Amino acid sequence: MIRLAHQQWGSGPDAVLIHGLGASRAFWFPRLAMSLAATHRVTIYDLRGHGYSERPASGYRVSDHADDLLGLLDELRIERAALIGHSLGGSVAFELALRAPGRVSHLALLDSRIQRLQPTMCLREVEPLSAYEQQVAQRAGGDWENETEVGLRFIEAAARLMLAAPAEGLRDEFTPFGEGRGARRAAKQFVDLLDQTSLPQDFPQPGAEVAEYAKARMPTLLLYAQPSRALRSAEVLAQALPQATSQQLDGAGHFFPITHPERTAAAVCGLLAR
Repeated sequence: MIRLAHQQWGSGPDAVLIHGLGASRAFWFPRLAMSLAATHRVTIYDLRGHGYSERPASGYRVSDHADDLLGLLDELRIERAALIGHSLGGSVAFELALRAPGRVSHLALLDSRIQRLQPTMCLREVEPLSAYEQQVAQRAGGDWENETEVGLRFIEAAARLMLAAPAEGLRDEFTPFGEGRGARRAAKQFVDLLDQTSLPQDFPQPGAEVAEYAKARMPTLLLYAQPSRALRSAEVLAQALPQATSQQLDGAGHFFPITHPERTAAAVCGLLAR
């Protein structure tokens, strides 16, 4: 098992927060993690290759991340936990919920694209680009029209642009690798992850088969932005998961756990009360 950097706060039933691609456990701190810590023992951790966790050369499929999470639960002696995951983190939480449903009390997927349901993300399949994304695409160059992983490509382009020369005016409501020395360090870490590991090949690999989805019988929240590029995943999951409740946050972008923490916390706390 690789070393996963983690932190815990609070007491009570366990809740584990799982960040998305290119982020770290700092994504949840302080507002959402502290809100949940008032009633739960909250664990946040860095996915492999992210933050202060180890960075092996391979093993970046969603199933690999689920194995890591199960190992962390065992290491921390967490028998059963609520799993709250954003983006890729939600895919990891979902994979574990199917693999070991007895270990998951509640499940919250926050704007998570499930690769099995959305194997590609092309420009023609997504909402119109934001002004920020248009600037990134223009400055990064390349064949965006034929790119099959637009989401991953935008994060990569933002990181490489930050390292090349932080661009004045290249900002949105939440900009990955936005400003300061810490942002440059995070950008370099993500670029190294892309260039020195199997992540680019592993990231598109699908997780569990759709026939397995009925195993996830725990109370589930599907919390998605409106508009969201992952709504196709949400629509299938809403039909396939026995105890799923869907909720959309109007006017919130993909990074709503940071930009709209109060609304996110209220929805998640509603789930945990079920």
